[in-house]
Amino acid sequence: MYIYKPTFDQLTVTFEKVYIEMGYRKTQPEEPVMELTDRLLNEISDIAAPVCFFEIYEGKIEDVSIILNETVLQVNDVLSELMSGSEQFAVFAATAGLEFQCFHDKLKAEGDLLEIFVADAIGSCMAESAGDFLEKMLEKQTGVLRHTNRFSPGYCGWHLSEQKKLFHLFGDNTCGITLSDSCLMKPIKSISGIIGIGKKVKEKTYGCKYCTMKDCYKAALQK
Repeated sequence: MYIYKPTFDQLTVTFEKVYIEMGYRKTQPEEPVMELTDRLLNEISDIAAPVCFFEIYEGKIEDVSIILNETVLQVNDVLSELMSGSEQFAVFAATAGLEFQCFHDKLKAEGDLLEIFVADAIGSCMAESAGDFLEKMLEKQTGVLRHTNRFSPGYCGWHLSEQKKLFHLFGDNTCGITLSDSCLMKPIKSISGIIGIGKKVKEKTYGCKYCTMKDCYKAALQK
């Protein structure tokens, strides 16, 4: 198990990314929102303790399944195509951390909806940035081997219940991340999933080409 605890400064949580997460794309937020974002980013950076980790397994893809030792992940034809050529698989998780969870809970108790909204966007960016950091660390371990993008249960048609199998693979080394019966992770801003590794894999981004969702707001934004 490879475990990393990057500092907030090692993450790439920028104003631009937070604004996009909040829904601003072609426009700038109003001045009060920008000031609030700046304040919350400073407060969160002082207490943040993000964590990310991964374990590498030998494995193979058979039809719409990824087989890792005795664990069989039931994916689908989309994911099996995106991960074709993989000979190893990194099972991972990353989180903004328990400290962020406590900060977010405090804001909820105070009841300022705008503060909660902005902090929520920052937490989402932290979790994804921790995932980006994890990929860089993975590249150091895999050397010349290539890897796919990271994919998580709940996306690409991969059922959210498969999260339980990932946590089974983690064993007791979950760095404080817990999974509820409904497969929701705590701390709230956490991600988990799998990355394919191999000499012939291609880094294909999951997007509109592969997605079957109708009436998606992201597709509308690209028009």
